[in-house]
Amino acid sequence: MKSMNIAASGELIPRLSTHRNVVALDSTDFTDVAAVVITTADSRSGILALLKRTGFHLPVFMLVDEPVSAPAGVTAVIGGNAQEWLELENAACRYEAELLPPFYGTLTQYVDMGNSTFACPGHQHGEFFRKHPAGRHFYDFFGENLFRADMCNADVKLGDLLIHEGSAKHAQKFAAKVFNADKTYFVLNGTSAANKVVTNALLTRGDLVLFDRNNHKSNHHGALIQAGATPVYLEAARNPFGFIGGIDAHCFDETYLRDQIRDVMPESADASRPFRLAIIQLGTYDGTIYNARQVVDKIGHLCDYILFDSAWVGYEQFINMMADTSPLRLELNENDPGIFVTQSVHKQQAGFSQTSQIHKKDNHIRGQARFCPHKRLNNAFMLHASTSPFYPLFAALDINAKIHEGESGRRLWAECVALGIDARKAILARCKLLQPFIPLVVDGKPWQAYPTETIASNRRFFSFEPGAKWHGFEGYADDQYFVDPCKLLLTTPGIDADSGQYTEFGIPATILAHYLRENGIVPEKCDLNSILFLLTPAESEEKLARLVAMLAQFERHIEDDTPLADVLPTVFQKYPVRYRDYTLRELCQEMHNLYVSFDVKDLQKAMFRKESLPHVAMNPQDANSAFIRGDVELVRISEADGRIAAEGALPYPPGVLCVVPGEIWGGAAQRYFLALEEGINLLPGFSPELQGVYSETDADGIQRLYGYVLK
Repeated sequence: MKSMNIAASGELIPRLSTHRNVVALDSTDFTDVAAVVITTADSRSGILALLKRTGFHLPVFMLVDEPVSAPAGVTAVIGGNAQEWLELENAACRYEAELLPPFYGTLTQYVDMGNSTFACPGHQHGEFFRKHPAGRHFYDFFGENLFRADMCNADVKLGDLLIHEGSAKHAQKFAAKVFNADKTYFVLNGTSAANKVVTNALLTRGDLVLFDRNNHKSNHHGALIQAGATPVYLEAARNPFGFIGGIDAHCFDETYLRDQIRDVMPESADASRPFRLAIIQLGTYDGTIYNARQVVDKIGHLCDYILFDSAWVGYEQFINMMADTSPLRLELNENDPGIFVTQSVHKQQAGFSQTSQIHKKDNHIRGQARFCPHKRLNNAFMLHASTSPFYPLFAALDINAKIHEGESGRRLWAECVALGIDARKAILARCKLLQPFIPLVVDGKPWQAYPTETIASNRRFFSFEPGAKWHGFEGYADDQYFVDPCKLLLTTPGIDADSGQYTEFGIPATILAHYLRENGIVPEKCDLNSILFLLTPAESEEKLARLVAMLAQFERHIEDDTPLADVLPTVFQKYPVRYRDYTLRELCQEMHNLYVSFDVKDLQKAMFRKESLPHVAMNPQDANSAFIRGDVELVRISEADGRIAAEGALPYPPGVLCVVPGEIWGGAAQRYFLALEEGINLLPGFSPELQGVYSETDADGIQRLYGYVLK
């Protein structure tokens, strides 16, 4: 591997004796250097504080002409003789050797060996690809190292990723230390698989699972369809803007929960720990963050285990204002539940797509009958893991842990939070229609009037105060939830925040999302009158400034009522007849009117409320079995009322089931999908992705939605 640089004061660069490339202190961010050389004057300029703040633990040498004592933060004082240059090189080599985490370090060494392989994969370091022009292009696009790092387990030098041996085991132990877990498992096919691993290791037919109705579909798949457990659903909030909120406070009351058990499994209602597992979203897709300590204190004694699905967080323990809400920072005893945490590292941490990890924190219940030992969990792990893992994915998880280790992880996330706060302030200053989803006023002063560092250090600037009009969520308790500062959430016009009712004019967020994509900016998702941008340490001031400028430009298009052909040319060119002579405001008004006519905001809310959840007719596993056997028929959703769903139905994103297999179609869920059907036909170019519901064109050219129901 190429040697890293030495960073030095400009005046010292000619004096250094080293084979390494030397870069000036003011031209590096210190991610590409293995040692630093400074002057005495530099030591008083703030450079040592800057180096400490990076958290990189770089060796620092001070080059002097006269002997002096080494100030704090300086590794050694040198005068420039040959032995001291050797010491500098040795320090740089040690830094390089200790920099790389266990698996990735071993992987790079193995690749450098240049072994000749007669094993899988068949492309054999990319040579097969290079024998065809298309393959050569593919090889050149991704680069040599990716192909050399793609190997199989025929050589044991890298350890085993399925039974966790060698450097693979060391990497997961290192990650467990960084994330405060007892054990960590790297998962290479997403948190969809990670959730199935945990649920398949814990649940069987006849077990009770306490189930957040906001859960991602993978939890339904693992807990309900594969394991066959019986759910007790916890109703959850939606607000008029379309944001996904948290579980109502009353749902954590023990008496309430035991009453719910009596409805589905009365013989277990009085058991000391009736739930084998509770599955709770630590953070919703739309940035509603739970307090894990509160959850454990309220329901922990009723559960053997709690799985905190942290697909949309995982970084909370590295952010000061969020750290005490993390399940992995909890102090637990033998009476508490075991804890599992699944994290989609690829979402907002540093990982390739599909990288995920399972954190296990249950040593406090080791020896109890409810304890899930490693071998049992790993059996489920191997059920869902490929025997041909892609090593670069595993290496990315290893690197992610290293990045988050110590001060460097905390610094990176602190900078991200600050950038997000400043972006919200800029939007408040430049935009009138598009508004950040935050409290308008805190302690009598406008949110944006406070210094960024003050906002970044106190959760009250992001807290959902019960009953506050700005957020529109109902059923919350004090200090129960807050907005994730790393989810930049905006609302669009169309909802009166004070009343929660529709206004005369509105801007559906999907139109804004299309506009941004037309202009090279990709939001994470949108729904009704809400839009989400994910913030990570990858952000920069320039990137966020461009987003703010584009939001302000969109508002000018609204004010000017610009022709649609100029604002959304891709949609217009695909459907020129449908949108001939349309302006931007006309499109917004027509889509807004559709929302109003179906009262979509209330339908969306009702789908997750207990009084309007679909009736459960049978266990989801049984409904899925009927689907596999073909004991089903495909019917129009408009004609599905009273029929038992054979397949789960949902819009994606967010991937939250509106109808679960075994539930009866009807009510709010049926009307919601019929509203989507109307929108598909009325407004082509803005169709949502639907799963478990199928769009087919009838004889009149109209799109109709269908779903599978039991015969």
